[in-house]
Amino acid sequence: MKTKKVTIPARDTNGFLIGFKEINVLWECPTCGGEMGNPQLMQYTEDGFFGQIHTWENPCGHIAHYKNLQIVGDAE
Repeated sequence: MKTKKVTIPARDTNGFLIGFKEINVLWECPTCGGEMGNPQLMQYTEDGFFGQIHTWENPCGHIAHYKNLQIVGDAE
């Protein structure tokens, strides 16, 4: 089981951005189970929050939304 630590937007129950969080995720496509692409940090700005989040392109062509990532363990 391959995992990666990525930074994603943190949202409240209404979907509003409240910051950023690091999570450990199972590094496989939620659609087909193939390995996902190499994560790259990119600048992100929304509603006055400025930070960096990870994005990637999957070799299989599927889009893995942050909400569909399978979290494993705690990020340090």
